[in-house]
Amino acid sequence: MLLLRRAVASLRTAGHTVGLLAPVAPGAALVGRGPADVGTLLPWDRADVASLLTAAGVPPGALRQQLATFDAAVAYTRNAAIPRSLAALVTRVVVHDPLPVAGHASDWLARPVTDFGASVVAPPCQAPTREEDSAARPWLDGLPEEFLAVHAGSGSAPKNWPERRFAALVEALSGGRPWLLIEGPAETAGGPLRELPRAVLARELPPRVLGAVLARAGAYVGNDSGVSHLAAAWGAPTVALFGPTDPEVWAPVGPRVRVLRASSGRIQDLAVDDVLVLLSAPKAGEC
Repeated sequence: MLLLRRAVASLRTAGHTVGLLAPVAPGAALVGRGPADVGTLLPWDRADVASLLTAAGVPPGALRQQLATFDAAVAYTRNAAIPRSLAALVTRVVVHDPLPVAGHASDWLARPVTDFGASVVAPPCQAPTREEDSAARPWLDGLPEEFLAVHAGSGSAPKNWPERRFAALVEALSGGRPWLLIEGPAETAGGPLRELPRAVLARELPPRVLGAVLARAGAYVGNDSGVSHLAAAWGAPTVALFGPTDPEVWAPVGPRVRVLRASSGRIQDLAVDDVLVLLSAPKAGEC
């Protein structure tokens, strides 16, 4: 979802108002007042959305009324029923394969914007609103300036660097100061990172609250995961670790991102020293 930020920023820069039809939990990361945010989220995970997949199309009701307010739609789908249903309500529908077949995913997903007179632009870093900063404050108050943030999970076990190496990295970098441990729904309680002292736990935070926390980090280290993309989008100095997936396609997008990939494709072949060397290099870019 965060890889859509380039497309959204490009459309917004061209003067378009942008809404999003997507699952609520990941879609919420893009709803805001920034130049790469959407103003409206239509929840995909609701019963009446199933009508988009039927031959009869969308019946009268709230979803039909909401979709009819849009002048055009980009349908990232391989399902022919969805653009057919949208075309009954929206003047123009552009269909685009959601899976990249060339180049980085962010660039691939931004290709359709040229159909609407937009030039592709780089998405700016997110900046927290006053409300988001206030929501992040309970975690920030327990952390020093330029704190270390770590997320050891992802949506796939082969993409995960061994947690004991994350623990060794934290011991080498934290210097006895509090540090941020991020956990999502896939991570279980306990483990080597939970055993380390002075961890400030951020578990299943709303994405924009977590983003507002990460915007203040001195360094973030994680796998090829949604949290790593979030850290990059909010301007954290980000080190993203890759194994079986290709960073040429899936690397997080942001001006302060560095990527380390195991040449073998096995993320467990990355050593702690490899990550420490990358972290010791001058930080790239600024927001």
